[in-house]
Amino acid sequence: MCYNPSLPVPGSAPPSLAALALSIRSRAIQDSRCYLMNGGAVESFFISEDTPVGSIIGTLSVNGDPSDEGDISLRVQERKPAVALVPGSKNLTLTRALDREERTGPSSVYVNVRCDRRHTTDPSFVIPVSVRVWDVNDNAPSWSGAPYRARVSELAAVGTRLLTARALDPDQPGPHATVRYSVLPGPAAVGATHEYVWFPSELDGALVVRRPLDYETTTNLTVRLRAQDGGAPPRHNDTTLTIDVLDADDQNPAFTHEHYSALIPEDAREGTVLETSPGPVSAYDQDRGINAPVTYSVRGSPSPADNHTSLVRLHKDSGQLTVTRDLLRASLPATIVIQATQVDNPDRYSLATLSVSRAGSESVSFPRRSYSVSIREDAAPGTVLLSLDARGQGPLQYFVSDRSFLQQFAISEEGEVVLRRALDRLVRHYDYQVMVTDGRTNDTAHINMSVSAVNEWEPRFKHAQYSFVVERPAGEGRVRVGRLHVYDGDPEDRVSVRVAGPRAGDVTVDDEGDVFVSAAALRDLPADTMHLVATAVDSGTPPRQSSVPLSVRVSPPAPAPPPAASLLSSVGTSVCVSVSSLVLLVVLLLFLHRLRKKRQVKDKSSSSPLPEKTAPVSTSVSSVGTDSGPAVPGGPSGPPGPVGPVGTGGSLQSVSAGASSILAASTTSLELLDKQPQPGLLSDHLAAGGAGRSGVAWPSATIPARVKQLSWETDDPRPQTDGNMNLTVYF
Repeated sequence: MCYNPSLPVPGSAPPSLAALALSIRSRAIQDSRCYLMNGGAVESFFISEDTPVGSIIGTLSVNGDPSDEGDISLRVQERKPAVALVPGSKNLTLTRALDREERTGPSSVYVNVRCDRRHTTDPSFVIPVSVRVWDVNDNAPSWSGAPYRARVSELAAVGTRLLTARALDPDQPGPHATVRYSVLPGPAAVGATHEYVWFPSELDGALVVRRPLDYETTTNLTVRLRAQDGGAPPRHNDTTLTIDVLDADDQNPAFTHEHYSALIPEDAREGTVLETSPGPVSAYDQDRGINAPVTYSVRGSPSPADNHTSLVRLHKDSGQLTVTRDLLRASLPATIVIQATQVDNPDRYSLATLSVSRAGSESVSFPRRSYSVSIREDAAPGTVLLSLDARGQGPLQYFVSDRSFLQQFAISEEGEVVLRRALDRLVRHYDYQVMVTDGRTNDTAHINMSVSAVNEWEPRFKHAQYSFVVERPAGEGRVRVGRLHVYDGDPEDRVSVRVAGPRAGDVTVDDEGDVFVSAAALRDLPADTMHLVATAVDSGTPPRQSSVPLSVRVSPPAPAPPPAASLLSSVGTSVCVSVSSLVLLVVLLLFLHRLRKKRQVKDKSSSSPLPEKTAPVSTSVSSVGTDSGPAVPGGPSGPPGPVGPVGTGGSLQSVSAGASSILAASTTSLELLDKQPQPGLLSDHLAAGGAGRSGVAWPSATIPARVKQLSWETDDPRPQTDGNMNLTVYF
């Protein structure tokens, strides 16, 4: 039986009203079912507008268990809501699509969730639930009023506004709805139409003229426009703009020919119609869109002597010429200037000349109407290109229609066309109209000059020879073995490579220079290397070529690598043998040295009862045979130091000189290879710069503290200092 302090105990006094009220309040506070865990009163959720229907968008943070065996029940009060509760759980699921732009669904959802406490009569709780939708870039900009069409005069200045395009993005204001405008590049076949218009600001739809227009070149343009938003990834929409170019009066009329000639028949009378050559007098308006009619007239001269306005009568509309009385009486030949003027704009006109002579009189003329010549691009200045064999009496003068002719060419009095300056190799064609006159009559012809390329460069290989290595193939077909790099200084030449030599028929070279050999030829080679010659030939006139040696070697199969275990074993065995041999050699040398010292000490003791001080032979290894080492006491370059008897020091330096004769004689350990020591040197292992290969003459200061002791007569690690010189070696 459990004790509840809020209930009265049997046999005790009944509780007071205050205690009873406190007990009821405590039970109410302890029952927190249907309360929100975070202490709030509203549940809020944020989801993306592209969330699929059926997705769980959130979980209610309400106290209690809504399962079938739980203590609360949850339900949505609204009918057909956009969100619903998963039965037996606190999860909210999406039942309808949401759309931030409210096109396919609502942009926000508000519902009330009723929570009931089970097994109690307490009233229900209503939990407001708010579902808000954030924007995604699910819409592309849409053009307003597209496709577009504009009409603009060819005289429109650069910067003239054509139209203001507009594109709207229905996404939420921000990057997803920010539209940027651009003109897309067009195909090269239409002359890069996108270069004629542009958007000065990508954020503004104002489209302006970028370069001058010309009706005589292009009458209409079609431009592709793009509107793109700032989403990630961005969305875009394209449309077209058609521009109709309007013709403007910016061209003068033009005669069909610049020079006309006419012959007066012998039976001519006043009013006789003159026939002109090379055709009737005619002019037209070069503004093809306007095509204004023209009127003809005879242009007078300021000089009365040259004023021939009365010699002929020119019909103002048809251009027909008739003989006048003054022409029959005039001294011929004569040159008359005629004029064609636009009827709607007298400032637009053009001029032509008319030469009139009597039949049977000699007049100047070209035997041909067209002259053509081909010029080498390396022609030297002063070269005569062609001869204009004009016919006429007296001195002749030549005139050319284009002033630029004189910058490159010249015409002599004999009618020879001469090259004045070296040709521009980027220009391949020259076309001019030339006129000849004798002062009374004239004639015209055309000059057509083409420039032919000269093969100045021979093909060049990048390397002086090529050697390729390839493995012996197992399959069939062709095997690529390498690449040949060839360059020709003539940009118009094409280079081809051919191969010569034994079995050259099995080798091919493609346009890129890749070399291929048939697999069968590589397998059946009698030798390991195929020796060939590669020759590059260009397409110039005359063709040039160059050659390099080419070899293709078939590599033998690589040997199998030794097993790792055997390799490590052989290395380890070699190291152990080398170390053991070195140790035995050191021990033998020290033993021989010790015997020699004992004999010396015995001889000295027999000849003199007292030991005498003798100068040490050498006290520094680094001072032998060189002067580059540091100065040491007792050395040649250092201050005199304390001198003691041989064998009294604790370092091997005191015995290095005594052991030198033994070490020098040991050619096996010192690897002298029958070389005699140089005068002044004890042995090559005592040379300056180190301790030597044998390791005997290590300086005592370099011996580490933890070393192994090698001694014959004592276990005392300290060096012996008696006369017998028990030598201790540290290594």
